Amino acid sequence: MLRRNDPGHLVAAWRALAEGSAERGWRVIEIARTTICVVQAGRRAPENDEVLLFGIDGAGAVVSAPLPRGQGFTLTRADAVDSSPGRTWLALTRLPGGHLEMFSLMASDLVSLLVESSSSDGTMVYSSLMSRIRAWQDFMKKDRAGVLSAEEELGLCGELLVMRDILESGVPATAAIECWVGPEDGLQDFVPGTGAIEVKTTIAPAGFFADISSLEQLDHSFRSPLHVATVRLKPSSDGWTLPELRDRILESVRKEAGAASLLESRLLSAGYVDANRGQYSRRFVLSELAYRLVDETAPRLTRANVHVAVQRARYTLDLDAFRIVAGSFRDIADDFGVKEAWN
Repeated sequence: MLRRNDPGHLVAAWRALAEGSAERGWRVIEIARTTICVVQAGRRAPENDEVLLFGIDGAGAVVSAPLPRGQGFTLTRADAVDSSPGRTWLALTRLPGGHLEMFSLMASDLVSLLVESSSSDGTMVYSSLMSRIRAWQDFMKKDRAGVLSAEEELGLCGELLVMRDILESGVPATAAIECWVGPEDGLQDFVPGTGAIEVKTTIAPAGFFADISSLEQLDHSFRSPLHVATVRLKPSSDGWTLPELRDRILESVRKEAGAASLLESRLLSAGYVDANRGQYSRRFVLSELAYRLVDETAPRLTRANVHVAVQRARYTLDLDAFRIVAGSFRDIADDFGVKEAWN
């Protein structure tokens, strides 16, 4: 069986299958099995492409077309690989020219998703699988290398710490994760209720200078209230790495059905691939987390206060000029108008 997030074992399975019989039809090696699905590495002569096969019980009624395709792979309905009644087969196939390493990363992540799923409902398993495959599509469209830059690593740590703070305020896991829209190219990083939170992170011991990416990012006329969450981290050998922080938050949301899978998909959209967790060795401790209000008095550039000829702007801002209004999301949660919905 495939060890969690181990693309090397999949590559080895495909290599072994390539050396098998040349007769037409499927050649497969079972990778994983749960009560609701079977996962197999496969090749089918004469094409002989690398394929990951999913056999899901009870999902036939919801499998829809068109299925996700592109970015080096295609997903199609497959002929039955075994004789189990009520089992729907899907084939994830690497297209000619598709990058084998990236395809293997995606395939191993999908195996982990299905193995860790506690659902006994085939339709839910299928839905989770489709959501994750589409997240991988988005990941590949951005031409990511699979490893975050040092700056991106720091930024994701900050966003996860704000996520943890929101969860600790009592917000249900799914609601907290769904309002994390930064990885999906949201204008701000979090959009709880009517408001928004933009997260900025630094390891500088003093001062808080941050890059503002647009005229709209700190414009509170779009969503209100608007806060900037400033996160200051301190490098420390006694601290945690990004993967360790991810693990802790993931474990805290597992009790809520579907929340862990949703969080993993958001992390993927943010550029984090857990199979590459060994690339992140820096350790941090949280030194400061503060929420600063963006209102009429806050210094920033918006379309309302720059000349109409200015179409785009990116600038650096001293966030110490913004007043701190809270040290935790719990203290400002009521301002977002979502308390009843979250409870």
